[in-house]
Amino acid sequence: MQRLALNSLAPVLFALVAAVAQDASGSGTCMGDCDLHPSLLERVTKDVAWLDEAGGITDAMIRNISLVCDAQIKHQCNVKVVRMMIKDGEIYLNSLHPDWRLGPPELIGFLLELYETSKMYRLPDLEFAYNGDDDASSPAFDWIDRSSLRVTFHGGPFPLLSWSKSNKSMAQLVPYSGAFRCTDDSFDNLLARLDEIRRLAWSEKRAVAFGRWNEFCAPYVYEMPALPSGETFVCPRRWLPTLSEQHGEAMDVGVIGETLRGQRVSAVPLMHQNAYKYLVSTDGWAISSKFDKYLLMGSAIIKAQSSRYGFYYDGLRPDEHYVAAMNTSREDILGVIDWLKSHDQEAERMALATQQFAVRHLHRNARLCYYQKLMKELGKRMKFTPDCSQRKLCLPLGRFLEYLSKKRETAHTCRYQEVFVRHGTGKGTPAYESFSDANIQELLVDAKYWPRDTDTPPLPNEPYFPGARRRLRRT
Repeated sequence: MQRLALNSLAPVLFALVAAVAQDASGSGTCMGDCDLHPSLLERVTKDVAWLDEAGGITDAMIRNISLVCDAQIKHQCNVKVVRMMIKDGEIYLNSLHPDWRLGPPELIGFLLELYETSKMYRLPDLEFAYNGDDDASSPAFDWIDRSSLRVTFHGGPFPLLSWSKSNKSMAQLVPYSGAFRCTDDSFDNLLARLDEIRRLAWSEKRAVAFGRWNEFCAPYVYEMPALPSGETFVCPRRWLPTLSEQHGEAMDVGVIGETLRGQRVSAVPLMHQNAYKYLVSTDGWAISSKFDKYLLMGSAIIKAQSSRYGFYYDGLRPDEHYVAAMNTSREDILGVIDWLKSHDQEAERMALATQQFAVRHLHRNARLCYYQKLMKELGKRMKFTPDCSQRKLCLPLGRFLEYLSKKRETAHTCRYQEVFVRHGTGKGTPAYESFSDANIQELLVDAKYWPRDTDTPPLPNEPYFPGARRRLRRT
């Protein structure tokens, strides 16, 4: 009986140990501190600036988000944004992803990290949306004319949180929390193994540029301007393996499942990739979550050019934290590798500076601090008082996360207990008790569930998200 009792407590004990370990992370920052890198603070300021020009966040602005979906709710438009409210320190969902969309860590990681933030800091009353696509639903939420605040979406701009965007986007950047905390090879897990990563000396690493990825070529890749060489920019994930085929002495870069120099390309665990002095990072459908983790590997990073960026990218400087490639010509990576090899001490210093940046500025407490700063700045621009009585759906986030933690398809998506053990789920409150598991499941099984909080009629046909995503192979 005692053994059974201990086994039943194991998940709770693990969560407590993990929470304590997170507080004592190598960052030197304890929970409760909120000291962001200046460039991250500037990013928040830049991302909310247009709201001042628009006169703040109004009730009409928020209600217009309902117009993202047409009358028939076509093209899976109800997964493009998730509407949310913060009221009296508690977070509520005003719309939901349908059941078929739940499972991957992107949304769930964001929800869990924002929920944890709300328990560490008092967040202001606020309404906003979270981007359901990888890349800020471009071009639907891109500026047509920034000076007049016109976007492609006919309902006008609104606060939209996203983990990847371009300069054309109206969105506010947040961490890619699912990749930072949820996966087995998450940033947080790798940070916990930092001593192990550091045991491999620079002199023991192979002087080869290494990269492994799935073949995702985002449509925006083909909108990139021509290179200074006059060459058309091509998808790095397609192009760089062809160079690797020809330059095996310098590169080991391949698409998982395809063939490289007569051998089938296999995935390589991240903890094994630090055996290489140089790691190559490329975008997938949006910015690469692997880039965040590469920062910890103690290797010099070669980053293919991109028009997209994440919440902390402003804090990274070329030639100090990474070396750019495919920004002068298609083959300039070969010159980059030669330079790194001939400047070994500079390459090692770059790898160390990159790792130090990640350890200090991207750990979980720093990310919660970033969320708090962004929510605070958004809250300053609120021009109305949000209330659940004014929305069709107001599902407490803690209640929804608890439901996900028990649902077979999502129970192992993220480590919910790390947060629940410390902060609970709101169980026992009237708002929590007003939603049973059956109630939530009934909402989720409706693939076209989309609460409308506006009297403005929707468009008869959805114009923003037509067609299915396809692999692009142009070279």
